[in-house]
Amino acid sequence: MTEIAPVIIGFVIGLLVGATSTGGGALLTPALILLARVPAPLAIGSDVLIASGMKLFGGGFYALRREVHWPTVGRLALGSIPGAIIGLAILGALPAAQIDYWLTRALGAVLLVAGTALWLRVRLEARWRPAGKPRAVVTVATGLVIGVLVATTSVGSGSLLLCALVLFYPLGARTTVGTDLVHALFLSAAATVGHAAAGRVDFALAATVLAGGIPGVLIGARMSIAVPERALRVGLATVLVLLGLRLSVFSASNGVTAAYGGGW
Repeated sequence: MTEIAPVIIGFVIGLLVGATSTGGGALLTPALILLARVPAPLAIGSDVLIASGMKLFGGGFYALRREVHWPTVGRLALGSIPGAIIGLAILGALPAAQIDYWLTRALGAVLLVAGTALWLRVRLEARWRPAGKPRAVVTVATGLVIGVLVATTSVGSGSLLLCALVLFYPLGARTTVGTDLVHALFLSAAATVGHAAAGRVDFALAATVLAGGIPGVLIGARMSIAVPERALRVGLATVLVLLGLRLSVFSASNGVTAAYGGGW
């Protein structure tokens, strides 16, 4: 890949994150694995750092416009940060010789679920009206699951959690996106500390992607009113399912991960 390619990738994904709060880890981690040949553990660790940077600016934008539901952010974080610690412990327990293999397939499986969840969101959100907010314990438990998934695969905050917020929480559309972005900032920051301590973060790679991602997320946030979100999400859901199949089903046991010796 050329030196400008990660900047372009960051910009495109930043647009998606800013406009819809979806597509960060779900697209960036597979791009790093399949296009840049970054080992899966390093791609996941670097991605959560990149997500922290993008969502600091994106979440801040929504917070300044008072489009964040802080009680929901707090309850989610009560579960997601311990969940991230559990996820990091799971990664630490995986045999070093097999970690690429298992993480690549776990990532593929989560992408399949995320793509399906996004399809469900597209089909139901226009006519689905939550009866009331879930109990606090349900929100904390949801955060716990998302924390484990984000720490182990970098996927879940923008795709799976946003789907849950849309379907089960009576928040406005823009407040839903803002709430998801701000919570994702706290979760990604916590996961980044653990990944960095384990040596799974490439800071130079993260800085290069953020050079495109930060302008992208700010532009995406400003475009959020005009973006045709339904068409965008249908396309994104399709891409997630295809990527999930590529990583979890069609990768030979020594295919994708064996080629990851390159890197940047």
